[in-house]
Amino acid sequence: MNEDNNESGGWACVSLEERALFGEGRDEHRSPHECTKEDMCSWCTMKEETKVHECRNPDLVSMALSGLSGPVEEKQGPCCKFCEMSEEEWEAHREMMLLEREDQRQSEEKKYLEDGIALLGSLKNPGLDAHNKSIDMCIASLTDIFNSDEPNYQNCIYTTTIASVVNSPVVYARSIICVRDITRDHHDGEKRIGISFRGKESGICYRVEIIYSPTRADNLASRIDEVLDANSSYPVSDGVLRGFIKATEFLKFQVCRTGNDGEWDHLCIDPGADFGLWPGDSVAALLMCLHDDLTTALEPAMYTLRGGLPEASKMAFLKGESKLSIHRLMAYEIAYKSIGEATSSMPTDDVLALVSRIKEKLSDPDYAREGPPAEVDYGLLEDEAWEGGHWQ
Repeated sequence: MNEDNNESGGWACVSLEERALFGEGRDEHRSPHECTKEDMCSWCTMKEETKVHECRNPDLVSMALSGLSGPVEEKQGPCCKFCEMSEEEWEAHREMMLLEREDQRQSEEKKYLEDGIALLGSLKNPGLDAHNKSIDMCIASLTDIFNSDEPNYQNCIYTTTIASVVNSPVVYARSIICVRDITRDHHDGEKRIGISFRGKESGICYRVEIIYSPTRADNLASRIDEVLDANSSYPVSDGVLRGFIKATEFLKFQVCRTGNDGEWDHLCIDPGADFGLWPGDSVAALLMCLHDDLTTALEPAMYTLRGGLPEASKMAFLKGESKLSIHRLMAYEIAYKSIGEATSSMPTDDVLALVSRIKEKLSDPDYAREGPPAEVDYGLLEDEAWEGGHWQ
């Protein structure tokens, strides 16, 4: 029998087995029997009487998918204003709902960014203009990461289900970076903000926890003019100001990376003075460096980040959270091994030249995507199990 038995124009039994089963074959004129709404065979009558009614009510569909309600009651006919609509009316209404749902999805994703900006903005202090500018740099890093890629099931860090529409796939609002207030009562006046995101190529999940003390910031702000005046009197660049910022420690951060079993592993990373005087400068730089973790780890000084990175990126690959191919994953691992050995045995200029060659190759997203890198010496593979090659 046709699947579209509810189409206008009638029912058409095309199965000889069905007609034979119910004893309804050709009519008196030896013509094949065709069912209409007024004259249905026993088979079509039974199918029509037992046909399950699928309610079009979007609220019921959303509640059922979210688990907030039990199974929708099966009925034999129209049960709400949506089910009473004609096919043309329903399709027009459904199209409108799909457009509204897409607007809602985009609005939710935009709100993720707006909420994150507001949380970071709460770390500002009216008496510390330079600090406030460093927080603006953090907001710029957040925005750059947020806009760096289209969020999907693989790279997203936060997901919300959007209202469902009958006979259409579920739609999600996603974000590749998430900012949350994680302050608790026992934090004794501190404000804590957690920023979670993935390495853009590695898929490794990182969390940067910012710890801000409004009281200490107020203490520094109360005498910042005196500190700046004294700072200008000393030949050492910003030595006085740097000392007071370090003494107050009004803003600090901690970095974690997901371990093999999903736990948070602490990373001892300090970008140092090269990234700026104010601690917010370091946070802004850190966000961008970790988002591009595989490239950042190519820097000779980033030995802490390199430690455990090959293992963490392999786990991200196995969990389906990495965009890397296995060959490109191995290319990075070999590069890290080569840089690590070079820093302990080669002059600085030679190390920098090696790093420059490696960066140039790996900057091509297609490099080592389909096969092993040609520049690598795999001699160690002949003697031992995989220990990595060497970049030539």
